[in-house]
Amino acid sequence: MTESPQTPDSTLAHGPVVWEDEIWILARHDAGDVLGLTLHHRENEGLGQLSDEHASQMGRIGNRLIRIVEHLPGAGAVDLGRVAGSGHVQLTFEAAGVTAEQLHEVAVKLANWGGEARV
Repeated sequence: MTESPQTPDSTLAHGPVVWEDEIWILARHDAGDVLGLTLHHRENEGLGQLSDEHASQMGRIGNRLIRIVEHLPGAGAVDLGRVAGSGHVQLTFEAAGVTAEQLHEVAVKLANWGGEARV
């Protein structure tokens, strides 16, 4: 596992941090009656400013997250979105049928690839 020097209460996160590494933070966001997660890039960069490595990481983390969530019992398909205007790259994931209790499983499965589970 990659050791993260960051704290789980990052000012970038809209809600409780689920998973993080030295470059990315995955946190909850309010999405009404569906599970809402946002992947935040720690640096103040727009999407077109990401290095090739960070852009590749975003794609890999996003793809893993979609596979993890869609294979949870009761989960529906994951809807993707992007938050514009924040100065930080933020990719949103929303899925129906996922409970807050299942977030630990999501965090641990992401942490198996690197980073640290926070829930």
